[in-house]
Amino acid sequence: MILVLNVGNTRTHIGLFTLGHLRHTWKLSTDRRRTADEYAMQIQGLLGDATALEGAILSSVVPRVADSLATAIRSATHIEPMILDPQTEIGIVNGYKNPAEVGMDRLANAVGGNLIHGAPLLMLDVGTAVTLDYIAAPERPGSPPTYLGGAIMPGLEMSVEALARGTAKLPPIDLAEPESVLGRTTVESIRSGLIHGYLGAMTALVDRARDEIGESVRVIATGGDADRFSAQMPFLHGIEPDLALFGLRQIYGINNNCPLDET
Repeated sequence: MILVLNVGNTRTHIGLFTLGHLRHTWKLSTDRRRTADEYAMQIQGLLGDATALEGAILSSVVPRVADSLATAIRSATHIEPMILDPQTEIGIVNGYKNPAEVGMDRLANAVGGNLIHGAPLLMLDVGTAVTLDYIAAPERPGSPPTYLGGAIMPGLEMSVEALARGTAKLPPIDLAEPESVLGRTTVESIRSGLIHGYLGAMTALVDRARDEIGESVRVIATGGDADRFSAQMPFLHGIEPDLALFGLRQIYGINNNCPLDET
């Protein structure tokens, strides 16, 4: 069994792989105040008997939480977790101008996308931040694909919070689906602006990326808000809610002689 953890700004996505298959997944809130002991208790509660655990890999965009979780994994499972960083071998080329700048979650998505769908591929991650990332096909047979970066913008919930915090009269709202583009109340207008605005922004990013690439590259979506928009994005070839988990498991396998495409 291999434990994989992807720590995002809002949620921590955990998966347990057995014999190359994702058997269980869990989502926890990412809490910077939680101690390593508290995380260890949670991990023990999720895993139960961890004696069959062979390894673990951790990716995080929140360094403080990463440190606490790494300590918690050691305490709960007696396993030394592998921590994804810019020096880790990931099986694809990191083509960022400064490879150390790219978020580990984006690289995990790229590896997962290449594993499941192959390259070339665009990946739209709709979460706390919205990212669009591109992996290009190998330049020649037998060579790896290349991650070439993409675009980042604030996510939907972040925009709701910013709108409520930065204005005196606009109320905080829930993100129910708007009934029309032209809202007849302030709440309806905010919902319309956010939902339809984000749909338009993501569609424009994909269209312009395809124009820049020069071909109609396949697009997949992942992230907590992907389902909200999927029905209105006909260009999507699929939704992969566990994309980063598969990417992390593949990275673990590449570095421990047990990649998923060979299990």
